[in-house]
Amino acid sequence: MTVKSHKSLDNTSLADYVARQLNHFFPDRDPVDPLQLRQWIDRAEERVYHCFSNIRKKYFNEDGTVHFNHLISDQYCMFLYMLSNYIYREGGYPGLSTKLYNLNKALHSVDIYFTTRLPDIFLLVHPLGTIIGRAQFSDYFIAYQGCTVGCLNDGVFPEFRGKTIMYANSSVLGHSVIGDNVCLAAGSTVVNETIGDNKVVLGNSPGLTLKENHKDIHQRPPYHYG
Repeated sequence: MTVKSHKSLDNTSLADYVARQLNHFFPDRDPVDPLQLRQWIDRAEERVYHCFSNIRKKYFNEDGTVHFNHLISDQYCMFLYMLSNYIYREGGYPGLSTKLYNLNKALHSVDIYFTTRLPDIFLLVHPLGTIIGRAQFSDYFIAYQGCTVGCLNDGVFPEFRGKTIMYANSSVLGHSVIGDNVCLAAGSTVVNETIGDNKVVLGNSPGLTLKENHKDIHQRPPYHYG
C-alpha cells in the first residue's frame, strides 16, 4: 500500500463478511470459501485504494487518509464491482465473479457486469437503478442514480474520451462519443451522437441542447461543495 488508509474491516473480516452474504443469497453446492476470497481481496486492494485516493469527496479521501467503509453503500457497491472485475481479469473462478455481480444487483440495484472495464478512477453516487455496459471509459467517470450506458441492436457501445459526469437518469447509448469535461444533465439522453469537449448536455437526441462547460469536473458536485 502506498497511501495512508483506514478501513472499517480488516481483509480477513471483510472476506468473511462478503462470503456470508454470497452464501446466504446463493446457497448452491459451491459455497464461497472466505480464505479463498481473502486472497482475491488482498490482490484487488491496491486497485480499490488507488481509485478512492483520487476521489476528492467526503468519506472517501479526507485529510490525506483514504477511507473504505463497508457500510457506506456507494463504496461497497464500487468495491464489489472492482473485486468481481479483478477476479475476471486475472483469470480467476468465473462463478465467483458472477456471484459478486449478482450480489451487487441484489444489494444496490445496479447492473455492472464483471466484464465491463470501468476506468481506474471512477465514482458511483447513490447509483440505484444504474446500468453500465461495455463501453470505453476514461478516468474520472462519474454516474449518479438511474444512469444507463449501453448499446442498441447493433451491439456498438459508446466511447468516453475524458472526464464525464452523468447526473441522475441520464443515458448514453449506441455509437456515441463523449469528449473531455462533459456533464450530462439530469434526464438527458444521447443516442448515436458525438459530443465535443467542455460541454453541458441537455435534452434528448436528436434535439440536444449543448452549452459550454466553463467549469472543470472537479469544480462541480459531487467533488465540489460550497
